[in-house]
Amino acid sequence: MSSSQTTDLELVTDVVVAGGHAGVVVVEDGDLLEVVDVEGQQVCDLIAFASTDRREWLSISHTRASTLRLNLAPGDVLQSNWRRPMLEVLTDDVGMHDLITQMCDERRYRFDYNVEGHRSCRTNFTEVLAPWGIQEWEMPDPVNLFQNAPIHADRTFGNQVPTSVAGDSIVFRVMMPSIVSGSACPQDLNPCNGFAPSPIGLKVWRARDAGGRS
Repeated sequence: MSSSQTTDLELVTDVVVAGGHAGVVVVEDGDLLEVVDVEGQQVCDLIAFASTDRREWLSISHTRASTLRLNLAPGDVLQSNWRRPMLEVLTDDVGMHDLITQMCDERRYRFDYNVEGHRSCRTNFTEVLAPWGIQEWEMPDPVNLFQNAPIHADRTFGNQVPTSVAGDSIVFRVMMPSIVSGSACPQDLNPCNGFAPSPIGLKVWRARDAGGRS
């Protein structure tokens, strides 16, 4: 974010997620969550769970039903499976994201690419969310930030190299205390990460006078 946007904010969490891996940040109501494409052309699969109850999570199907669109834009509110607001898009440098595609998993690589032992977003999330007792089968559909999946006139959709460049980001206002995980997607067998997975940044900004929480 620009210096003018962060004048009254403090950076409380700054995680750089290595390409092909995942990271976690814990956010509070009112925080700003910034997801940064560090080097460009990298998808970040993003999922979230309510801090107070793991049975509530960021639901892309409910978000699609609410916004009636397959992309994100400033002002959009991402909903939970209980139809409560979790994240609001404040700013977006890219304007191309995907709300359709499921995250990659080991079966995808085995069945579609005949590759064994490939890292996947599902494996990444399972690893980093283990401390919260969240298991593989509980992973919800992600929002695929920066993924370039254009919708064609015949209602098929593509899978192209992302349009994001180094330093591009999307910023969300947090509307519910949450455990948020981002996976720097390890897919290197199709164009979705420019065939070369690279890092993603997860930054949490908090108001300097936010009740001493920082």
